[in-house]
Amino acid sequence: MKKILIVILFLYTWRHVQIYWNSLSNLHIYLYFSLVIFSLLSDKYFYQGQKSENNKRHEITSHFLFLTWFSTLIIPVLEYVYIKRYNLFLTILGTIFIILGTAIRGIAIKKLGKFFSRDVENWKNQKIVKTGIYKYIRHPAYTGNILQIIGFPLILNSYYSLLLSFITILVFLWRIKVEEEFLIEKLPEYKKYMEETKRLIPKLW
Repeated sequence: MKKILIVILFLYTWRHVQIYWNSLSNLHIYLYFSLVIFSLLSDKYFYQGQKSENNKRHEITSHFLFLTWFSTLIIPVLEYVYIKRYNLFLTILGTIFIILGTAIRGIAIKKLGKFFSRDVENWKNQKIVKTGIYKYIRHPAYTGNILQIIGFPLILNSYYSLLLSFITILVFLWRIKVEEEFLIEKLPEYKKYMEETKRLIPKLW
C-alpha cells in the first residue's frame, strides 16, 4: 500500500512537471533528479546486508520512514512547479548537504557491512561496530539521511517542503529511540557504547 501511495504521488507530480515544463528551470530539475538518483544508487552500491533471521521489531517505524522519506523527495518538486523561487546560494547549499549526506551515509553503510539493515533487527552473529565513523557517532547513516532531506527542498527553494523534512527528522528520532532500546536488550554492551559516543553529531549530540 505504501509503495502504491508513493507511485501515485510521483505520477501526479511528474504529470504537473510535464504540463509546466516550459516555465521551469531545466537546470534545477536536472540537478534535482540527478542528485535523487545519485542518492538512491549510492545506497544500492554500498549495501551488503544479509538474510533476515525474522527478528524484526518496530516495523511501523520503517513504514513511516518510507512514506516520509520518499514524500520528502517528491513534494519539493510539486511545490516548485507552483511556486518558483530562485536563490543560487540555497541551491548550492542544498547540493552540498546532499553530497555530504550521501557520502556520510555511504561510509556508514560500508562500515557496518552485513550488519546494516533498513529495519530494526539483529542477527545471532552480530557485533557492535566501534571503529571508523562509528567511533564518534552511533547513527551516521541517519545523520546522512537528515542532511539529504534538508538539502533536497533547498535545491528548488521549496521552503514549505522543509516542514515535511522536519516531520521526517522527528520520525528518525523516534526510530533511533526504539532502535537503541532494542539493541540494549539484544546486546547489553551497547549501553556502554552509548556512553562513549554521540547519537548524530560528533562531540555535540
